[in-house]
Amino acid sequence: MKNLPNTVPAAITLDLMQFCRRIADTAPVFVTSVPLKGSGASFCFENVERKIAKSGGSISYGWAIWHIPDLYYEAEHHAVWRNKLGNLIDVSPQLGGRRRMLFLPDERAVYDSWKPKSNIMFPANDTPLAIEMATLGRARQELLARCRIPGSAELRFYEREQLELADLNQRIERVMIAAGVVTQ
Repeated sequence: MKNLPNTVPAAITLDLMQFCRRIADTAPVFVTSVPLKGSGASFCFENVERKIAKSGGSISYGWAIWHIPDLYYEAEHHAVWRNKLGNLIDVSPQLGGRRRMLFLPDERAVYDSWKPKSNIMFPANDTPLAIEMATLGRARQELLARCRIPGSAELRFYEREQLELADLNQRIERVMIAAGVVTQ
């Protein structure tokens, strides 16, 4: 895929708030991303713990909120650092070096490496493309959950799962091309 879309919502809209209310009773907030030196993508919980050990503060559990207009809303289990002044800062690197993300605080969403939380995905509307995208996204999340090594963030793919993932990724790419979100 070329021209990967920016999935950070541009604004907090009524539709976005309705999606977030399905997950938590808090309001989403834009958070600045200042990656901790040596931090890894997809290791937000560990990155925040390292930042707390270095600088104090605390962990704030919740969800990173992603959105492609007219296609889908997605919530990804995430954590950010709360500094001593109470400000939230994302200390994990974001796709494409983005410097801002939308975070939905949810202190009930405590991280458990033995029971990781899957992404939550809903269509942005009732068009066939949006419904297909959300369905494919959920299928991809279910596959990743099946391949996760218990107690770790690592995934193990055997040939069957590799083929299934490749098929899902191709189908997702076709939907995004059909929706005009990406180009070939």
